[in-house]
Amino acid sequence: MKRIPKEWRLVIVLAVAAAALVLVSPSRAEVAGRTFTVYVREMVLILPPVFLLIGILDAWVPRPVVEKYLGRNSGIVGVAISGVLGAVAAGPMYVAFPLAAAMLAKGTRMLNVIVFLSMWAAGKVPMVTLEANFMGLNFALVRLMLTIAAAPIIGWVVEQVAPVLQPSAVAAGENADGGGAAASS
Repeated sequence: MKRIPKEWRLVIVLAVAAAALVLVSPSRAEVAGRTFTVYVREMVLILPPVFLLIGILDAWVPRPVVEKYLGRNSGIVGVAISGVLGAVAAGPMYVAFPLAAAMLAKGTRMLNVIVFLSMWAAGKVPMVTLEANFMGLNFALVRLMLTIAAAPIIGWVVEQVAPVLQPSAVAAGENADGGGAAASS
């Protein structure tokens, strides 16, 4: 008997759970179906331009340039560039992950990728301005400063505990599960 590919196992489990929900509680299944449809529509509209952007960056930005400004020896400049890239970004968090994978494949240091993701998640300019309106400017600025201070520390810790995720390993197609999911440079 042919084994079910690992990538499809979660999808199959979710489909079985959805079918069970339809049988057990049709009204909740209807709400779940509408929510699922909204998110799938959003992803179908957003992800193709993101992948186009990744392709353009992959083709137009040479790896040595990325390594110079965001790589292992980029220092505080790399952290600053990564933070600004994450802060000015737009879109939901799931858009950041393919960009982060492309950055790793191009030679970006893990610390800088973590800073990019952290700023995307908690330091985007529109979010901070909205936060200031609801929570007050002082609260928003203190929270932003703590995020800016914590992001490089978290990135450094991730580098120390997950050396297999370093850019050279990702570029070579190595990752924790032994697969070759990373994009080539």
